[in-house]
Amino acid sequence: MRGHFLSLFLLFSLISLISVNTTNAGEWRISPIRIEMSAQDKSTSITVINEDKVPINFQVKAMEWTQDENGKDVYIDSDDIIFFPKVFTLAPGKERLIRIGLKALTPIKEKTYRLFVEEIPSQQNKEGVALQIALKFGIPIFVKPLREDTKWEITKKMVSNSIFHLQMENKSNHHLQVHYIRIKGYAGEKEVFSKDIKGWYVLSGAKRLFSGKLEECNKIDKILFQLVSNGFTFDDKIDISKESCNP
Repeated sequence: MRGHFLSLFLLFSLISLISVNTTNAGEWRISPIRIEMSAQDKSTSITVINEDKVPINFQVKAMEWTQDENGKDVYIDSDDIIFFPKVFTLAPGKERLIRIGLKALTPIKEKTYRLFVEEIPSQQNKEGVALQIALKFGIPIFVKPLREDTKWEITKKMVSNSIFHLQMENKSNHHLQVHYIRIKGYAGEKEVFSKDIKGWYVLSGAKRLFSGKLEECNKIDKILFQLVSNGFTFDDKIDISKESCNP
């Protein structure tokens, strides 16, 4: 699976072997790339498809997914998710179901996991030293609470040293997904520039700081910005001074 299959959910793993050659990862994909379940759901599945011309070996692991006080993703081992198979080989052009089940959960707050499907690099036909690239997908699994309650707060919005900062705190009992933040810089009524900052998940109870450099900061006197998420849209503005742009 190359660039056109990569997404927010793709993680890269570089596995070094003693070599001067480079071996590309196999071409494969997963469907779906996101799972939502309730406590009443007994099971679901994903499909791994080998689009390469050679067999590909895979290993699978489930981990609980949380975020720390800085919004950084944290993964720990968990046995809440039951899945099969854990290791398998997929022939060219073939598909394989990974069956996924839940242990008994009745969460008041959404539980979040990732099921990591990772390619195991082949050792065949290698001469000398080689660098192999293995792809790893972390499929998000959201186990929804019995009732969703959406609350959020913008806890920081500022421009300092020509860098835009916006911090959001998710006070909901379920995740929010910021799709993007669109920023437009103005000198008077004239639009000087526009840019998008990529979003990410903000899990229940977590905070996340989104930042982006304003390349034309010294030419503007204000910015208008819009945060677009799966649960809400937030519009606001920030007045820009010389102190905002200079170190």
